[in-house]
Amino acid sequence: MGRYIIRRLLYMVVVVLVVSVITFGLMHAVPGGPFTRERALPEETIRILNRRYHLDDPLWKQYVSYVYAVLIPRFTATSPSTSLDDDFLLNAKIGPLWIRWMNFGPHIDPQPHSQ
Repeated sequence: MGRYIIRRLLYMVVVVLVVSVITFGLMHAVPGGPFTRERALPEETIRILNRRYHLDDPLWKQYVSYVYAVLIPRFTATSPSTSLDDDFLLNAKIGPLWIRWMNFGPHIDPQPHSQ
């Protein structure tokens, strides 16, 4: 029974990695980009945004850093900030430490809500 559970867990890891590679590849295969809009941004702004979000890195490096950000938990003594770089799905305080895990990247609202 233990071997069966271990085998299923290993299959699960393989399936998740294959699905993430396919999804990542499809997202890069579609035309346009995250900063493509009806009104074109200046070329300098697009270059700065691409550098800021590491979109000018090779695809393999983008994928490895994405998987690392999602899978590896961070243990810190500082509380989470409101920075877009600090957008973890799980932020929990355990004793004097914070565990921050599953950073899927910044959430950018395409249509800001008016108040």
